Amino acid sequence: MRHASSPPDERRGARPPGVPRTLATRTLTRCGSCGGHKLRALPLRYEYRGQAFPLVECRTCGLRFLSVQPTGASLARLYTASYFEQDFRCGRSRTSYFAEDAFRDENRNLLESFERLVPRGRLLEVGCAGGWLLKQATERGWQAKGVELSADAVGHALSLGLDVVRGELAEAGFPPSSFDLVYLGDVLEHVPDCHALVAEVARVLRRGGHLYLRGPITTHSLARSLALGLYRHLPGGIVLREPPYHLWEFTPRSLQALLRTVGFEVLRLEQSKIPPGPPHGEKTPLQRLAMGMIDALNVPLTRAFQVWGDRIVVVARKA
Repeated sequence: MRHASSPPDERRGARPPGVPRTLATRTLTRCGSCGGHKLRALPLRYEYRGQAFPLVECRTCGLRFLSVQPTGASLARLYTASYFEQDFRCGRSRTSYFAEDAFRDENRNLLESFERLVPRGRLLEVGCAGGWLLKQATERGWQAKGVELSADAVGHALSLGLDVVRGELAEAGFPPSSFDLVYLGDVLEHVPDCHALVAEVARVLRRGGHLYLRGPITTHSLARSLALGLYRHLPGGIVLREPPYHLWEFTPRSLQALLRTVGFEVLRLEQSKIPPGPPHGEKTPLQRLAMGMIDALNVPLTRAFQVWGDRIVVVARKA
């Protein structure tokens, strides 16, 4: 889905016409993965338009999520076309999404990974954005379809002649066992119901079909893990003054648990760490220095021991 966050003027507090001052929200008292009700507060929260969105953790399965979440039209309004220029992938990409050549090699490598799992068959990308991956897949002989929420992104994909449906996956109405492989790239952390989405993915996959998932596990990194431990003993906690677009914060453990609840067998799980770069969000010079030093240590540790990554690849099979 590569959802959009608000443009810079919104993060500074300005409101474009038609956007309400406050967001409609819901409060979650149970885990979105296992349904557990034993939750513990974590010392991290988003603050946006005068509202707080605190992070909690399920004591049963370990899923971390915002206990207060924007919902409905308010959630949709967080995502604008400017995201594809600057904020997708948590603002860590150095190029606009619309630069096709910048993602050609990455998409080719992805498709080669898919082809090691299944022959070039029926592919569905959930959250296909403007369609560059689908375009290359079609050129390689895949029967490729996409689903995407952003009207701007769908318009771009349709202009390329791609088969893309606008809306949620459940709204697309695909028959059971429609696909050999489903790809979720930077999607699952944004959706209102992470359990419902992976259950629908399982439904539209054929028996023995594969789910290929990539995305952030931001709170799992060494810097964020140390900060969460430290701020448990300090007042205030970690405050992110930006749109609360990560509704779910996965770790390897909680992501595996979620997939197993809907019948997936996890075949491969690989962590990676984004190298030190421009920090995302508002940080003091001291915080930037500390995060840069910790990230520099984090990169080789993740490569060597598969620990403390901030991104993950999961390959799972429908049992």
